[in-house]
Amino acid sequence: MKKYKYLILTIFLLFLLFLSSSFGYYFDYIKVNENTPVKTVTFKINKADNYSYKLSFVHYGNINKDMKINIYLNGNLIYTIDDSNDASPAYKKNVTIDITNYLKDGKNILKVEAVNLIGNESYHPYYTLKDVYINEPQTKTPISFGLIVITLLIMSFLIYKRGIS
Repeated sequence: MKKYKYLILTIFLLFLLFLSSSFGYYFDYIKVNENTPVKTVTFKINKADNYSYKLSFVHYGNINKDMKINIYLNGNLIYTIDDSNDASPAYKKNVTIDITNYLKDGKNILKVEAVNLIGNESYHPYYTLKDVYINEPQTKTPISFGLIVITLLIMSFLIYKRGIS
């Protein structure tokens, strides 16, 4: 029974490691199409002073000329995707945008809006933002991630050895 107690403690410590090493606010994906041309995501953030916040995502879709995708943060247009951005599904583009000046302390609204997404029987335009996230300052721990891993491995080994003897 003692061995399991130490194993559970080790698993709990590893869980805390991964919890503290999160990179920020992750929204997975946001998809708009002709039936759902607007998607909004509301989130709260405790904005840190003297830190640059970045919104990152991969984008792709099948829009034609005269169609575009606007991305807003708190009502401010921060990025536009149109046919000139080579928006084909085969060409996925990584984007990182500095949103420090548009981000508010507290409640924020990220909105993705499709403009003029009109299809027909054989063509159904859509657009996807994938792996959407906002980075966050790592103020949770003053030591590096690598040092945390080494420390946890040594602690786990010592706990395990103590449990055996």
